[in-house]
Amino acid sequence: MGEGETVVLRRYLQYALDQVTVMVATASATLWGAAAAYALVVKVGAPGEVLYLPLVMLVVVALGGTLWSEVWVPHTQGGATPAMRRLGLRIVRLDGTAPTLRDYLVRWLLFAVDGLFLGLLGAVLIAVTPRHQRFGDIVTRTVVVRVRSSGGT
Repeated sequence: MGEGETVVLRRYLQYALDQVTVMVATASATLWGAAAAYALVVKVGAPGEVLYLPLVMLVVVALGGTLWSEVWVPHTQGGATPAMRRLGLRIVRLDGTAPTLRDYLVRWLLFAVDGLFLGLLGAVLIAVTPRHQRFGDIVTRTVVVRVRSSGGT
């Protein structure tokens, strides 16, 4: 398997792992919110509007978790999301410099485009573009590369 195919497969796996991490956090927060809302309404007699707490938790943690994972962590941790670090990938600009916070934010916002047709658009772009870039990478002039370890792998 060539270097390009390895990066493509790692990118697909990385995306899935990062999403699962955010989904687990979101589900946990939503369940905690539901338990808290139930306790407040049933045991304390709080107004029924408290029952919106799980929905608020779902939205806040899903958006916040994704923003944290896809923007803040790579910006502060050398260009890699948590799963990218595990899989030996990182994001760099085409000129080899580190992406800016704006680059990460634009890449994240363009997940809306890459996610069209259940993510098929982004997946196809990664598979067919010469540098294996999704739309967000093309716009921000970034690329996901494999990190070389000191052992030559």
